[in-house]
Amino acid sequence: MKNTIKFLWLGYIIFLCCKLTSCSDMDDYLKYLDGVPTYTGIVDSVNFHSGDERVVFTGLLTSDPKIRQVKIFWNNRKDSLILNINRTSGVDTLFLPIPLKEGRYNFEVISFDDKGIPSITVAKTGISYGAEYKKGLYNRPIKKLEKEGNDAVIEWYNGDESSPFVKIDYEDTDGQLRTVKALTSDESTILENYKSMSLIKLQAYYLPDETAIDTFKTLVEEAVALENITHQCIMNPGDPFLRADNGSGKWGLLKDWQYTSNILNQNGNTAGGWSTDANGVIHLESKDWGGPGFINGKIYQTITLSAGKYSLEYYSDGFGGNATSLFAIAKGSTLPDIENAEGNTLAHEIRENGAVSGNHKIYFELEDTETVTLGWTVTIPGSNTWYHINWVKLMILGL
Repeated sequence: MKNTIKFLWLGYIIFLCCKLTSCSDMDDYLKYLDGVPTYTGIVDSVNFHSGDERVVFTGLLTSDPKIRQVKIFWNNRKDSLILNINRTSGVDTLFLPIPLKEGRYNFEVISFDDKGIPSITVAKTGISYGAEYKKGLYNRPIKKLEKEGNDAVIEWYNGDESSPFVKIDYEDTDGQLRTVKALTSDESTILENYKSMSLIKLQAYYLPDETAIDTFKTLVEEAVALENITHQCIMNPGDPFLRADNGSGKWGLLKDWQYTSNILNQNGNTAGGWSTDANGVIHLESKDWGGPGFINGKIYQTITLSAGKYSLEYYSDGFGGNATSLFAIAKGSTLPDIENAEGNTLAHEIRENGAVSGNHKIYFELEDTETVTLGWTVTIPGSNTWYHINWVKLMILGL
């Protein structure tokens, strides 16, 4: 009878403790009951940080001074590591890199005291990143990279949220190497005192997830800031184009450009090639609108350019009728006729049947310093035909 009462009393105490305390408190209470097994304290703040071909285990030993060993299991306990522990009187920090091939892993962490009594299991997941992950990394795309005054300005497309920044190395005008970081939140980046046409090296850095302890990076990408050299090289480049004469009427003469006499077909053949439309444009048109057109009328400018890669662009806000236009750059001091463009230009574009409005761009490269001629050869086939050119732009793209 006494044994029965003792058993019931013990059961009541255990039930009451389960109702009023946590499992951790329950483990502490069981230490005082003879014959009932106890647990060793667990490792606190367990984490498995993502890494480069590795996972890094971290944790804290804060309470149980009897912990002598920590075991880490993965791959359904087929693989494991053992950490032997020398506890101090304070908080002990655990840090263990685990080399692992790329993949996701489920880990179990169990601590043991000097009698081999285990703790409850702490389960966590960790990820090792490797070659497959790195294949998917890319440098942040650039919307625009252009020299503006003494500086170069990068305008960015949106970056990846897992890429905190792009590292940018460049050379300044004093020959010094500079490094700046463009954060993912930055829409643009200024490279102060950028040395014209020097290489810019860009490399995006990645943290694949919130636990990552290793930073990943892309291959270095090289670029050069484009440079608008229009006003350095071309006189009267437009937007608006300026007139050369002192007249006040619609038709006038184009300043600073050369042209063939057949485009002077307005106001009794005293003007043409320029008009007050759009505040000042190159304007080619049938004679007095209702009269005849012309064949291979030319407007051009001869300049000297050094070796490099270039683009040449112009814009037309419209046309009427069926004008045909050759937009070209050629070596020497003149432009070819439309029918002779092939083989006689560095680059050209021919637009027929009036398809001449909008932006037009051609690319060319010079191996040495050259005298070149740029401009338009235009045929106006008959009456009631007109053609506008609003501006021209010359960019150097690299050396």
